[in-house]
Amino acid sequence: MDNKYIHLAVGNFNIDMVFYVDSIPGPDESTRARDLDIRPGGAASNYAAAVAQYGHSSFLIASVSRHPLALELLSHLEKLGVSIKYVKLVDQQPGLVVVMVLQSGERIMIRYPGANQELRETDIPGELVEKANILHMASIPVELAVEIAKRARKHPLIITYDPGGYVEGLPRNKEILEYINILFLNEKEYTKVKEWLKPQTIFKYGVSYIVVKQGSKGATLIEPSGLCYTARSQPLRKPVDTTGAGDAFNAFFNARYLEEKDPAEALMYGVTAGALKVGYRGSILVYDEKQFSIQLEKTIVEKTICNI
Repeated sequence: MDNKYIHLAVGNFNIDMVFYVDSIPGPDESTRARDLDIRPGGAASNYAAAVAQYGHSSFLIASVSRHPLALELLSHLEKLGVSIKYVKLVDQQPGLVVVMVLQSGERIMIRYPGANQELRETDIPGELVEKANILHMASIPVELAVEIAKRARKHPLIITYDPGGYVEGLPRNKEILEYINILFLNEKEYTKVKEWLKPQTIFKYGVSYIVVKQGSKGATLIEPSGLCYTARSQPLRKPVDTTGAGDAFNAFFNARYLEEKDPAEALMYGVTAGALKVGYRGSILVYDEKQFSIQLEKTIVEKTICNI
């Protein structure tokens, strides 16, 4: 692990209000929460925190409300080692996510974008992009991702994109595929994308790898050759909260890929981080080097002919 590697995490910073419940209420119903947690969140923020814990340099690029609670939670990221030097502060309502987490660890979320909508491609400082090794865009509109990636592609860095809830913008903005090296999707998102774009079409645009996160089943990496790597890892702890597991996966995948340039090993590290994350409450990975090593030993990677 070497902090000479620099990651730019571009995307959202949210206030997460998390209710731990036994059931989800229907219309005109209510339920009592077993517990409540108010914490920082947002895919880019979770990614940045996991990168810092891995040991690389991590910069968050986001638009954040000046609301006192937002600023207090932003300082928590800084304490974890994330640089917030380039965060843009705005006089808007904060990004807010209400999360209901079931005992299984599965979750339901209601999002309010708030200050996140003020993020612009011009908020990415050129002098920082020049120094960076990797730029990761998380849960931002495809149109914005295109403009950011265009600017960044002038420099020799790796660009990765996890569209999240904006995945449906991909068929309208296939140009993004010309600028990114790695496309991260979850299983549902990948199913949608396949309806519009076959993997080989995506690769023709220049994407190096498609990585499909499959929850408790692990993850699959698809190569242009038609070969796949699949990985899975039985969590050491009983899953209690899956929030942020995909962001931890992305962070450790990218960090290891930077170091080794080996997609199979990167996949192994990503799956291990995701499996470790789900055993703890919160959207940010709780990293312990010893536990990570034990979890890594439980991670299995196989090379196969793609059938995904």
